[in-house]
Amino acid sequence: MKKNLIALAVAAAVLVPGVAFAADSDTSSKVFLPENSQDTGPILYGFAQITGSQQFGSSGNEGLIFGAHRIRLGVKGTAVPGVTYNFQYKWDGAWMSGGSLQGASKFFPGVEGESGVQDAEINFAFIPEVQLKVGKFRVPVGMERTQFGGDDLWFIQRSMNQSLGADRSAGVMFHSPNVMGTGIYYSAGIFDNHSLDGNNAFTLFGNNPLGSEYANVGVPFGGPSVLGGSYAQTRVGGVLTNGTGKYLFAGMVGYKLNPLLNVELSGARADTLDSAPGYAKQIDSWNVGARGGMMGLKYMAEYSHVTSYQGIAGLGAQDWYVALAANLHQMTLTPDWLDIEPAFRFERFNWTGDNNLGSLNNYTIGVNYSFNPNNPYAARIQANYVIPQGGSMYRQAYLGHDGAFGSGSVPVNGYIYNTMVLQFQAGF
Repeated sequence: MKKNLIALAVAAAVLVPGVAFAADSDTSSKVFLPENSQDTGPILYGFAQITGSQQFGSSGNEGLIFGAHRIRLGVKGTAVPGVTYNFQYKWDGAWMSGGSLQGASKFFPGVEGESGVQDAEINFAFIPEVQLKVGKFRVPVGMERTQFGGDDLWFIQRSMNQSLGADRSAGVMFHSPNVMGTGIYYSAGIFDNHSLDGNNAFTLFGNNPLGSEYANVGVPFGGPSVLGGSYAQTRVGGVLTNGTGKYLFAGMVGYKLNPLLNVELSGARADTLDSAPGYAKQIDSWNVGARGGMMGLKYMAEYSHVTSYQGIAGLGAQDWYVALAANLHQMTLTPDWLDIEPAFRFERFNWTGDNNLGSLNNYTIGVNYSFNPNNPYAARIQANYVIPQGGSMYRQAYLGHDGAFGSGSVPVNGYIYNTMVLQFQAGF
């Protein structure tokens, strides 16, 4: 057995020279780990999250169902001094890809899997205070969205304010994580005029189930189209060659005073597809957040607001939440083998404008258990119980009883029934 292990190690050294493995958080949102490290990589990282969940009180079929939440694989490192890279691929919901349930989304909206390039970013840090990032990456809107990877969240689901940001897009961004050691950080970017992720304020066009209205988000392609545009070439070979002259602008500024306080303000705006009378001319979104903690006690709070959601005039939304967590091991209340963290979040989401759905409140009670306190995200179990309040109108809209919003009325990550979720995570 020992000889086999030695042979395997030698083969790995020959076949994969210079490859390191990262057994911590994916950190795709935290600039690049190799940037200030002696290890230039490439560093291979990834994780998988397997879930079991059941809802209660839906007055229909109920039972436990298993699934795959996030499945990610990436590589990052330093190309040359001052130039770093990060490429990440996702297979979210891959448990049904290519199988007999592949077409189930025709009958059960929302169960389709998603796979594709999650991040493809190159960062130039020759001047630490004015770094340049290019590629596909997170638009700098939202504290939880930009400071946490998918594997180091306090709760299984992100907050509902993910609906009000822009997630990821392709573009360029100037930024600095710490301007001259002051604790001030900033990001300012220009992106293609469309979010590349679904279910947010800057995505979807011409296909919204809002009766006679439709989503009015701009598209980035400046070529011949049934939507109008120019007669320019859209693409030559594998290169997109012409845009529309409309863009998504986003910026963020924050200050980290000490571990007890990090405050942040961010926002984004984009031109819409059609600015004719009666349509919104632009989409505006902004977010303010604060977080901090000490000795295992943590807090985080955010307020988010969007006008002209998906370019629809008169349709806006807002969301706010407060989250608390207490890591009992870091508080020296439990031994090393019991790294347990209770957590609680209250969140309220509501649409604004011409609708009568009211507010949707979610109370999330959670417990996180890490098998190794020195590497908490390599293997852990999360348990969440979510209690919704004020969800009756959202349930009616979700089932299509009002003939207006349809399933799109429920914000992403929002629960409208009491739900128990258990998630198993392993990564490297």
